[in-house]
Amino acid sequence: MPEQLDLKKLPEISTKILEITSFAGIDLSSAPADIDKKRSPDAPNMMPDSKGNPIKRTGFSLFENCGERINGAFVLGKHLVVHAGKSLFADGKKVWEGMADSLSTGQIVGNRLYIFDGSEALVCDGTNVWPLCDEAYIPTVIISKNADEAEREIVIKGDGVSVEFVLEEVPEEIISVVSAGTLKEAKLSEDKIVFEIAPEDGEKITIKGLFKREPGGVKKEEFNLISSKWKESFLCDTGTEKKFTLSQKNLSEGNVRVWIMNESGEMEEKTEGKDFTVDRENGKIVFFESVTKTPVVGTDNLVIEASKYFEGYKNRINKCMRSITFDTGGTSTRIFLCGNPEEPGKDFWCAAGDPTYWPDIYYSELCGEGSEILGYSVIENTLGTYISKPKDGRSVIIRSSVVDEEGNVSFPIERHLQGEAAICPNGFVFIDKEQLFLTNRGVYAITTADISGEKYTQNRSYFINKFLCREDLGGAFCTKWKQFYVISAGGKLWLLDTSQRSYQRGEPLSSFQYECYLWTGINARVLWEQDGRLFFGDEEGNICFFADDKEAAASYEDYCKGEGKPIEAYWTVPDFSGDTFWKNKNIRAVALELAPYAQNNVRLEYKLGGGWNVLKEWTDKISYFAWSSVNWAGFKWNGNTLPRTVTLKTKIRKFDKAGFRIVCDDIDRAFGLYGFSLEYTENGRYKK
Repeated sequence: MPEQLDLKKLPEISTKILEITSFAGIDLSSAPADIDKKRSPDAPNMMPDSKGNPIKRTGFSLFENCGERINGAFVLGKHLVVHAGKSLFADGKKVWEGMADSLSTGQIVGNRLYIFDGSEALVCDGTNVWPLCDEAYIPTVIISKNADEAEREIVIKGDGVSVEFVLEEVPEEIISVVSAGTLKEAKLSEDKIVFEIAPEDGEKITIKGLFKREPGGVKKEEFNLISSKWKESFLCDTGTEKKFTLSQKNLSEGNVRVWIMNESGEMEEKTEGKDFTVDRENGKIVFFESVTKTPVVGTDNLVIEASKYFEGYKNRINKCMRSITFDTGGTSTRIFLCGNPEEPGKDFWCAAGDPTYWPDIYYSELCGEGSEILGYSVIENTLGTYISKPKDGRSVIIRSSVVDEEGNVSFPIERHLQGEAAICPNGFVFIDKEQLFLTNRGVYAITTADISGEKYTQNRSYFINKFLCREDLGGAFCTKWKQFYVISAGGKLWLLDTSQRSYQRGEPLSSFQYECYLWTGINARVLWEQDGRLFFGDEEGNICFFADDKEAAASYEDYCKGEGKPIEAYWTVPDFSGDTFWKNKNIRAVALELAPYAQNNVRLEYKLGGGWNVLKEWTDKISYFAWSSVNWAGFKWNGNTLPRTVTLKTKIRKFDKAGFRIVCDDIDRAFGLYGFSLEYTENGRYKK
C-alpha cells in the first residue's frame, strides 16, 4: 500500500523581503558580487539629494555662444570673462584679440583679473583689457648714486722753490687756480700740477678741479621681468654735477626721462635735447647746465628713467600657463607662475599685492630635465608644488613663507611628500580641508596630516577608478561645485561627493573614499562655478549651465541645437541573488518609494541574463500639481507632495540572479529613488 502524503511534513516556503532604503553612489570598480546593495553598478546622470538618495540630475541650457572653443572662464565680481579661441570676452562683448588658442588660467588680486595663456599676460578690470607689461611697475634699482664727476677745491702751499706739486687727488681737469684772489697759470701733468713761476714760500693756493667720483649708491629694488624700464636716483650735493652714468649700457631708443628736485622739494621733469643729451651706447646722460644742489640735505634730487631690452625677460612671465595666489600666512596677495615650456623646472612670483612687478630674482628652480612643475595648491599656510615624473618619488614640494628682520620674504622648501605624481595641470582643487588632484591611479588627496608627515597622499576615488583611469586624465579639467569635486574627461562628468565618505572599504593606504557619480553626454572643455550653478564651456564655443530649479519641467532636458534633448537617467540595483545563490528565486512583488516631483516618470525594468525587459511604467500617478510644470495632456489635480510608493505584483520565476533598474529617460521628466523592495521566495535547486 503506497505511503500517504502528510502535508504537515512538507518544507515550508517562506516569503522573504529585500529592502533598500539607504543609498550611496556608484561602484564601477568592485566585482558584481561585492557591490554593496546601497550602491549602483550602473547609474548614469544621477546625483545625491540632501540625504544621499539618488535623484536625476537637471539638464543644461545654453548661456551664450562665443563662436570658438572655450579656453578659460573667470568670474570677476559681477563680470564673466571668457577666453574663447584667440579672443577674450567680457560679459559677452569681445574686448581683446590675439591670445593663444589654448587653455588659460587667471588669478584675481585686488579688483583685477590677471590672465596667463602662454602667449602674453593680460589684465582685465571687467570691462577693459590690456597687456600686463603696459602697466608694469618701474622699479628704482639704485638710490643715492653719485654723478660721474663734480667740482671740488683743494689747497696747497708754496715753498718758494718748487714749480711742481704732487697731488693726492688728481682732478679730471683744472677749472681755476687762485692765490689771494688772483688767478695763476698752472697745468696738470699726470699726478702733478705745474706752475710757470714757483709760488712763494707759504703762499696758499686754492685749486678748483673737476673730480671723478665713484658711482656709489645703495641697491633698492630688482629689475622687473615684464618691463624694460627702470629708474636710478642720484644725490647731487655740490650743485656742479653734469654727467651721470647708469648701471646699464646699450639703452633702448625710447625716451629717457629725467626729474630734478626744485627749491620747493617738488620733482620737475626735464626734456631730452633741451636740458640734457643721452649717450645710449654707454648709458650716459649729460646736462647742459649743472644740476642744482639738493634742497633737502641727504635726499636724492635727480631721478633718471631709462629702458633696455633684456633678452628673454618678458617671456619668462608671458609664456607661463599655470598659476595660483599665495603669500605669507596663506594669503592671496602674490601670484606664482609656472608652465613655461622653455623653463619647465622654474617658477616665478610677483611682489606682494602687485602683479605688475616681477623682480628678476624672484624665482626657484625645483626640478631637472625630464620633469616639470605641473601646478600648485595651498595647504594651510604652505604652498604645495607638484612635480611631474619625479625621479625619486618626491612628487610634491612643500614651501613655506619666511619674513626676515628687514621684512624680506622668501619661500624655502620645508619638505617633500612622496606618493602618486599628479598628471593633470587643471586638476588641482581644494575642497573640504583636502587638496584633491588627478594621478594615473585616480583622484588623490593631501590632507593636513600629510603636511605634518604622518601620512602619504591617499586615494579618494576607488569606486570609479576602474573606468576613470581609462580616460585621458592628463587632459582633464576639474573644478569645485558645491560639495563636489567635478572631473570632465572623456565626454563625461565624474563627481566625487565630499559630504559622503565611506570608511568600509577602499585602497589599503586610504582612510576613506568619497561616494561617486557619473554624468554622460557632456563634452565640457572648461568647468567653473558661478552663483552656485555649475557652468561649462565646450569645443563649439557654447557656454552652458545646469538648471538649479528641480521643480520646473524644463530643467530636465539638455541643450541641443534646435531642440532639447532628453536625459537618460537610471539607477541599477546590484544583481539580486537572494540568500542562497544556488537556489531558485521567485519574485512575487516589487515596490518603489519615489521622490515627489511635479513631472515624475519612472520605468521599472528587469533582466535575467539577457536584455532589459519592461515590468511597469508610472507617470501621472506619482506626480503632483505645480503651475511651473503643468503638462495639460496629462493634467490632474493632485497636490500631494509626499513621497510616492508604488507596488507591482509580478511573477518572475525560477532564476538564480536578476537585475533591476529604475529608468527615467523622457524629456522634461524627473526622478528620485527613496526605496526599492522585492518580495520573493526561494525553493529548489537552480537548474539551467
